Amino acid sequence: MTRKDYILIAHSLNSLIADGTLSPHDAIVTVERIAGSLRYDNPRFSRSKFYDAATVDLPRIETEMEAAHV
Repeated sequence: MTRKDYILIAHSLNSLIADGTLSPHDAIVTVERIAGSLRYDNPRFSRSKFYDAATVDLPRIETEMEAAHV
């Protein structure tokens, strides 16, 4: 796989977070598992960069959830 493929996967995961399909907990578990699998595909794969790209909207979602519970 190429960097372009990793970016596509990360953006797809982030869109599932942004639209609420994945809860924050499920998003973290899903992204971690996928990142774990992808690191075997490419020795230069950066798990942290992938995680950051796949969870761009996660802090926003967590903040909205905290505000709703106050």
